Amino acid sequence: MHSVDKFSLAKRGWLASILLLLSWGSVGAETSQDSIQNQTRQSSQPTQPESKSQELGKRSIRIRRVTEPIKIDGRLDEPAWSEADVAADFRQQEPNEGTPASETTEVRVLFDEKNLYVGIHAFDSEPASINSRELVRDASFSNDDKVEILLDTYHDRRNAYRFAVNPLGTQQDALITDEGRDLNLSWDAPWVSAGRIDQSGWIVEIGIPLTTLRFKEGASTWGLNFARIIRRKNEENLWTSWQRSFGLERVSQAGELGGVEEIKRRRLFEVKPYASGGWREGAPLIGQPGFDAGIQGKAGLEVAKIGITPSLTAEFTANPDFGQAEVDTQIVNLSRFSVFFPEKRDFFLENAGIFCLAGQKPISFFSRDALG
Repeated sequence: MHSVDKFSLAKRGWLASILLLLSWGSVGAETSQDSIQNQTRQSSQPTQPESKSQELGKRSIRIRRVTEPIKIDGRLDEPAWSEADVAADFRQQEPNEGTPASETTEVRVLFDEKNLYVGIHAFDSEPASINSRELVRDASFSNDDKVEILLDTYHDRRNAYRFAVNPLGTQQDALITDEGRDLNLSWDAPWVSAGRIDQSGWIVEIGIPLTTLRFKEGASTWGLNFARIIRRKNEENLWTSWQRSFGLERVSQAGELGGVEEIKRRRLFEVKPYASGGWREGAPLIGQPGFDAGIQGKAGLEVAKIGITPSLTAEFTANPDFGQAEVDTQIVNLSRFSVFFPEKRDFFLENAGIFCLAGQKPISFFSRDALG
């Protein structure tokens, strides 16, 4: 009796296994047939390739052309600002890498026949705590809130312009060469800015003449990035390249600015003449007896710049005294080493980064920087 039960149970087990295998086979055949049909349908439908910015994960906005005049007053009240693309969603580099910024920042970009405009609205939940003290151009802004703009106009992902402003509209500009291996803070370009603090935070409006920028006409995109420093929180926010190993000066990780093919390059023509005079009496003559007295005058051409091509600028100077250059900082040198002052003369600052070798100080063919 027990043997018969065991045999029947074993027989039932074999039958159940056979039925289970058959059901799996039918399900697998249906699944494979469905997958083949799905692949056929997908292959018959046209696929749209992803854009380059989507493939590389780069952020991008488009610049908008305006015909109405833009007044640089720090208000952003022209209708064109509300219609422009917005760069937002900043991320922290410090203190919490990659997390959303604690305060909202919105940036818009416009242009017309003469200028490129940048409007920045830096929202702040505590407007009374915004730090803004510096009024001197090219200050370090070490204790101020500020925003920075990076423009890679040749889109070579290595070199760029950097413009920075604090809530008062105080300016700082620099040339970035080879992704920050050389940062030329002595470069001064003509541009205008205005800032103001209100109940929502602070607003900065910037106008950069197209003659200030070097670019290839007809290019489709420029490199673009923004940064914001909230000083009281020790917070550094960037639009892209917010990783601590990158930062704003890593030009290759910048986003993209589209629509620049409509921007027409204006020929650069800049002249800086000078004239100086004085009156002397009782000054000893050099190399001969007697004293010098009377009125003296001097005139010349500090620098003249003429743009030939987008990457080639002719510069001339005649009888210069470089009187427009900023005075060197006074240093008492009690060591046996020479003191090197940064170059501040416009004639020697144009494309000075070309002569940087392995991140070293740019080579100056005529300089008074080395003092023993």
